[in-house]
Amino acid sequence: MENTKKIDINGESLAYFDNEKGNSTLLFLHGAFINKEYWNEQLSYFSEKHRVIAVDLPGHGKSTHNTENWTGLRFGKDISKLIQELALQDVILIGHSFGSDVMLETVTINDTNIIGLIEIDHMKNVGMELPKETVDQIVQGLNADFENTCKQFAKQALLTEATDFKIVSKLLTDYKEMNPKVGIPLLEYGFSYPKRETELLKGLELKLYSIHVNYSPTNEESLKKYLGENYELHIIEGTCHYPMLENPEKLNTLLEKLFTEIVRNE
Repeated sequence: MENTKKIDINGESLAYFDNEKGNSTLLFLHGAFINKEYWNEQLSYFSEKHRVIAVDLPGHGKSTHNTENWTGLRFGKDISKLIQELALQDVILIGHSFGSDVMLETVTINDTNIIGLIEIDHMKNVGMELPKETVDQIVQGLNADFENTCKQFAKQALLTEATDFKIVSKLLTDYKEMNPKVGIPLLEYGFSYPKRETELLKGLELKLYSIHVNYSPTNEESLKKYLGENYELHIIEGTCHYPMLENPEKLNTLLEKLFTEIVRNE
């Protein structure tokens, strides 16, 4: 995408796309190990009616990784600062995967400028932690052979045998290029995040809109447990964790509906 810019935020140089037009702002947050380019179809589709921004999180894409602090709270502070520095108003946050946790941290810090929250294919088993033995095994594998352990994780948890080979190739390439000094502590933190995630969800004031892909099931009872009626779940068909790549038209149509509802209810 054109209009890629750089901004200094909390000791990092963040790369971001910004069309710099429109009233309400759609701020797209990517997941771990990928980058803002995954949102290209959404940025093109929504750029005529909205201000659209997608940012490379620290340690990802074309952003720097100067600060050795790979926690959700740190990322939340970075995105909150970005919102302030760009003087964004009426922000709708769209978080995919780990980006959804960054979204929760951000709205906890700065709820003044944010009017809507949409998470994509992340909160399918809220509050569920992997067994310590499993986590230890994964971390041990990451330290011993980062590239192949990442590939195995992606194939088992994020992709299926039916996923288009172009998506598989893109994802595995991005995982291969991830800096282990960022990736390993980020994944370790992610494995310990469910408790923090439940705390943030219980305190959430804005309604949470969830878009999940049916390649793996959603435990909706876990959403109800922590959010009560303060959520809206939408299921779309797909074979992998990346609907922005696999079903961009279907995702865009649904996002457009949710954006309209959020703005109308504001």
